Amino acid sequence: MSDAAGAVTRLDDAERAGKVSAVAAANIRRWLVEDPFRPYRSQLIEEIDRGAWGKLDDAFYAVLEFGTGGRRGKMYPVGTNVLNDRTMAESARGLADFVARKKHPGEPRSCVIAHDTRHQSPEFAELCARVLAAAGFRVILFRGHRSTPLLSFAVRHLHCDAGIMITASHNPPSDNGFKCYSSTGGQVIPPDDRGIIDCVQAASDREIPEKPMDEALADGSIRYAGPEVDTAYITSVVGESVSHARDLSIVYTPLHGVGETSVAATLRTAGFRGLRVLESQRTPDGDFPTVPGHVANPEYPQTLQAAIDEARRIGAELVLASDPDADRIGVAVPAAGDPHGDWTTLDGNQIGVLLAAFVMKQSEDLGRLRSDHYLVTTMVSTEMTRALALREGIRTEDNLLVGFKWIADRIEQSGPASFLFAFEESHGYLKGSDVRDKDASVAALLFAELAATVKDRKQTVLEYLDDLYIDVGHYGERLITRTCEGRQGHAQIQAIMEAFRTRPPREIGGLTLREVCDYQLHQRRPLNPPGEPTPLPYPSGDLVIFQADRPGCRFAARPSGTEPKIKFYLFARTEVDGPDSLPTAKWTTRDLLGQMEADLHRFIDEVTQVSS
Repeated sequence: MSDAAGAVTRLDDAERAGKVSAVAAANIRRWLVEDPFRPYRSQLIEEIDRGAWGKLDDAFYAVLEFGTGGRRGKMYPVGTNVLNDRTMAESARGLADFVARKKHPGEPRSCVIAHDTRHQSPEFAELCARVLAAAGFRVILFRGHRSTPLLSFAVRHLHCDAGIMITASHNPPSDNGFKCYSSTGGQVIPPDDRGIIDCVQAASDREIPEKPMDEALADGSIRYAGPEVDTAYITSVVGESVSHARDLSIVYTPLHGVGETSVAATLRTAGFRGLRVLESQRTPDGDFPTVPGHVANPEYPQTLQAAIDEARRIGAELVLASDPDADRIGVAVPAAGDPHGDWTTLDGNQIGVLLAAFVMKQSEDLGRLRSDHYLVTTMVSTEMTRALALREGIRTEDNLLVGFKWIADRIEQSGPASFLFAFEESHGYLKGSDVRDKDASVAALLFAELAATVKDRKQTVLEYLDDLYIDVGHYGERLITRTCEGRQGHAQIQAIMEAFRTRPPREIGGLTLREVCDYQLHQRRPLNPPGEPTPLPYPSGDLVIFQADRPGCRFAARPSGTEPKIKFYLFARTEVDGPDSLPTAKWTTRDLLGQMEADLHRFIDEVTQVSS
């Protein structure tokens, strides 16, 4: 193996040959010559010796920053743009330093840490605990895997200054993540996220002390969380019940994640005796071996297929799935009410409006619905939520960017006492004020209650959804996702967003685009006819939303904050004039969405051909 000097020479040659970018080369040199990176030097030299320039360029061309879900990315033993022992330690120390800045000298500091079932998650969680203990924190560490919403609950329940969840949610097995929580139990938001990044950057220039685990356990700076925290969490979730209906057969899959500790435990505690956990996907395993493509994302219908097959075989009436850290759910139901027949999955908006309508109606029947109650959702979730809330006489707060951290913050700002229900289209749902993040447990409980309640009424879930469409119109949504990995992919995403800002389409699906709201430039710009922009002060994010000249029809574009993807959200609505007109309205909505999607693909393809 080469020494550091020889590795630098090889790096210089690779940079001159264009095998590695200048920014990546500069970061690699630091790791080769500066003292804080000495423990990782031999591994880096090994990678250089075998000429892994493509991987090294992706690993070092940037510094991995916080997005909508914290810091998330591929695991690789060395690099600044990936997750490894060094970047994880920098993250923990940055959080520690940021919290310390906000405390008085000598004031106690505390943090609770949990992890999912991914590769290296237990090791990363313990590493973070050792770093925080060395920084003078009292650390509470969950010994085994737990859910993300439990971590959010634990921050509040244990009165901690911060929380850390080691997870990459539904990302591929190659990924992991560091998710930060503030003392509210919600994910960190501006300006705290920027402040943490600044502290992380400062930590990247120095050695990061770690307290040995044995020493920390002996002196009490690290202790393990007890089962009473789990019990308190389950009790809190079950307390959000809105129906006594329990006659239902359910197949549930944790998709090799943590969900049996939370979702299954909640349903059993709540009294759902007909619950069956899918054996083939029950074992915690970071490879997600039985999930198609090894991507345990409940947004994808194929992810639920094994559970659907089991439900059809045994005659179960509902399929529920949670992602690896059990903060999101997927749902499937019999298409015509026959468990042995065809099944259909529900998208995130359909689940959201069903739960919102059910929670409002059940709360009203129980005498709990108040005029000051409110729902919360995001700008890229269905507008059907607002229509349903208006029907019930309560307000909706839906001017939020993507990311449940914004929903949690809005609950804090608008008042937890009047908060009723929240969701975002990417299968995240919340009821209750003890958790400040999306929670598959409470979502699964509510949906099981919904399915059992409509069954008691001799109605199917899809018939209940149709009733909602008849009341407020047929709303349809579609999500288009393009994956753009690495440095070139990042540039491609920037080119697409730039095109939408500087030379946007003028129509889509035969509809004229009336205006665009740009939440990065803070402008509302008329498109047809063109006009002068007007200020759009809040919120701030890399998001553009185009409004068409037909009510309820629009589309949005935004880069993902947690994955190398760009996402496009399409929305359409058709009036419904009574039950007989609903089938035609559904066809009209689907046809319009198809035309919109085709036009959008053409526009994106033209942009990427020019930029490539």
